[in-house]
Amino acid sequence: MTINTNNILNNLQLNFIKISAQEKVDNTNPADEILHDNLQSDMLQSQQEILNFNDAIGYMQVADGVLSNISSQTDELNTLSVASNNAVLNSDQKSMINSQMQNISNNISKTINETTFNGKNVFNSDFQIGDMKINLSLNEKIDISNQDSISDFQKHINSMRGDISSFMNSASSNVNNLTQKVVNEANSKSNFEPDLAKTMMDFNQQKQQLNVALITQAHNTDILANSIKELLG
Repeated sequence: MTINTNNILNNLQLNFIKISAQEKVDNTNPADEILHDNLQSDMLQSQQEILNFNDAIGYMQVADGVLSNISSQTDELNTLSVASNNAVLNSDQKSMINSQMQNISNNISKTINETTFNGKNVFNSDFQIGDMKINLSLNEKIDISNQDSISDFQKHINSMRGDISSFMNSASSNVNNLTQKVVNEANSKSNFEPDLAKTMMDFNQQKQQLNVALITQAHNTDILANSIKELLG
């Protein structure tokens, strides 16, 4: 089960508004007004960046879950390829194995072509957010008659999953840094009113909840892969 962080982010948004509103009341001179406006602008920008990175993590989870399923099918292809070269098999048995391999290969191709996230095909282009970029193109065709082709495809899948894991870790780190940035900016304002102090306490608790949710998301890909496997049959 993938944790949906939207509720946590919505609560953070409400507290961004509370913090800005309270400070607006407290500010009585032009310098404070400028500080308030800068803080509010930074908070809104950070909030949007957090949402963007959260979407990116969801995108990568889908990609990795599907690749995990494809990896299992590629292992099965390799096993069948080895079996088909057994000299004791008759032509009917070899034909049956080849038919199984073709079905698996067709299912892999269909999965690659039909996997989408928010209407976008996951495996036909690069994915970029900020200065982070990852190549998710997966256009290779598996030659089921060639064991080396199957092996090379499996290596590519493994490499992509490693890149996805690094991308997700970087995205989670960016979210942590952004939320900490907002906390630091707000905490730098001294002499908070009691209501604002409570809001900041709530905000910090929600930040921790978001961190836990993102860590859980980053480790949920195996569960997602099993769900996808069941859906794909």
